[in-house]
Parts: sequence; structure tokens; C-alpha cells
Amino acid sequence: MLFYVQMRWNIEGRMSFDEMWDYQVREQEKVSGKVNVVHMYKVAGQRRVMAIIDAESADHLDRIFMATLPLREYLDIEIIWALREFSSFVEDCKRHFRE
Repeated sequence: MLFYVQMRWNIEGRMSFDEMWDYQVREQEKVSGKVNVVHMYKVAGQRRVMAIIDAESADHLDRIFMATLPLREYLDIEIIWALREFSSFVEDCKRHFRE
């Protein structure tokens, strides 16, 4: 299942940018292979990151954010949207959402 996740680094008064950069590198190394990140983007000029994550379920995604990410206590999750493939939506449209 695909999820769009938008998060913000909440580090003000909690850690320096140098510490943040080191943490980010360690997090990438730690989650590599454990979290299926389809795409991830850093918003230019902001402390904001967006990702498309492929997770088994909302439960699995919750476990990722609550237990796997080293930066979890420094991330404010702003948005999580479950996504579906547009082609699947069009197929439902063709059937007028009838089984």
C-alpha cells in the first residue's frame, strides 16, 4: 500500500544543524532495506521532507514511524495519505464503482 507522508524536522532548541545532518545520515543507513521508500524529497529552503512509502498497511507504517526511525522524536508528521494507483480508480469508474 502506498502512502504519501509529509513531515517537518522539529529541532529548534533541541539539536544543532550539524547534529541533524549526522542524524540524517545515520537514519538513512539504519532504515535502508527496512523501509520501502519509493521516492523521498527535501523541500528546498524548508525543514520539510516528503516521501512516498510502500508499506504493508497503516499498522506497518505506524510501526515504522514509532519504532524504526532514529529521528522519530524530531519529526512532526504533518500529513499521511493512503494512495491508490490512478489506473485502478479509472477501472472503478468504468464499472461505476459496481462489483
